[in-house]
Amino acid sequence: MEYDLVLEGKVVTPGGILDAEVGVDEGVVAEIGHGVKGYRRIATERCLIFPGFVDMHVHLREPGWEHKEDFRTGTEAAAHGGVTTVVDMPNTPIPTTTTAALEEKKRLARAKAVVRVEFQGGVVVGKFERIPELAKGVVSFKLYLSETTGTTPFPESELGTALKEIARTKRPVSIHCEDQSVIDKMRESLRGVDRPDVNCDIRPPSAEVIAVERVVEAARTADGVRANVCHASVGETISLVKKARADKLRISCEAALHHLYFNREALLANRMLNTNPPLRREEDRQALLVGIRNGSVSFLVTDHAPHAEDEKRGGGPSGVPGLDDFGHVASWLIRSERVDPLTLAMVASSNPAAHLGLSDRGSIAVGKRADFAVLDLHSPEVVRNEDVRSKCGWSPYEGREFPGRVRWTVIGGTTLVDDFEPVS
Repeated sequence: MEYDLVLEGKVVTPGGILDAEVGVDEGVVAEIGHGVKGYRRIATERCLIFPGFVDMHVHLREPGWEHKEDFRTGTEAAAHGGVTTVVDMPNTPIPTTTTAALEEKKRLARAKAVVRVEFQGGVVVGKFERIPELAKGVVSFKLYLSETTGTTPFPESELGTALKEIARTKRPVSIHCEDQSVIDKMRESLRGVDRPDVNCDIRPPSAEVIAVERVVEAARTADGVRANVCHASVGETISLVKKARADKLRISCEAALHHLYFNREALLANRMLNTNPPLRREEDRQALLVGIRNGSVSFLVTDHAPHAEDEKRGGGPSGVPGLDDFGHVASWLIRSERVDPLTLAMVASSNPAAHLGLSDRGSIAVGKRADFAVLDLHSPEVVRNEDVRSKCGWSPYEGREFPGRVRWTVIGGTTLVDDFEPVS
């Protein structure tokens, strides 16, 4: 049989890295082997063929903040970085807390998106009856325990109840873990202080640790809940998650690209790197890297949070983009930080797909969707803002050289990045 497309090279599969050919028929993987024939062939010399990356923490900003990003520009940035599935967060001006708001987002995504878009649902105190219906259209829920862009803190007193209601839906929940009372106290004590890294002190490690401890305790009362700690930034968070898992709780954590790559000192040279939670000490960054290597960190995410460049340069909102650079940072993790490619495939593809119940993707196997991120580990590239596909037009990694980059991105057998070049 002759397939629509064949990719040949080093294929990263659950069983190991294979020198093989992958045949694609009608958008799915039809055969993995040798002598596979196809109408179109991609020979991926010196590359690794990964399952398409699944980024479960993305802010696409639409509707309401289209000057920052929209479904087209955000998903074009995703394809540029090898990300074939994104999960959009609910904190837009019209939050994804009702089925009507969710359906409007889905309508916009269908019209504009070039990669697969899934959604997280927000939870409103006093409106828990919305959760079962919203669960039918989302892959996960999201709670914010502190203020951040477009949110108000979810009250600690309602956390246990919310987790119980979410657990009944069999959907997981991701939680932004920072304690608002700590933030308020530190903000007051640092009023008038103007340093590039002052947000690191306003939102100290203790704010995250206290919030994670509360999530763990609440999870003990919510039988079966699957909770993910968003953008872990301190080593103690990983320790708390490991201990919770040892106690048979279904708690995991994710690490964002920028927390893995930058430490607090980077803020002294570049205020644009301000995020929530903020960049941390070098020892925390190293702990996150160890967590990626040994499996203590389950998911690799961008927390893609684009803001217009003039907003950021004016000391504006926290958050950095990341989708364009997913492949760059993945290459750095493999080449410079000794992350095994099989581990990278787990944290960037198979783990998030399994966590979200997306059984049709996340690995390269017969019957799975033909979504691939082909990473050239031997093609260094310096990041330039003019190459960014995100509408925000800038990258936190501008001027940095990475050892590799995405050479092909394929979604359902359709090529969106072809030999390094985005397909318009």
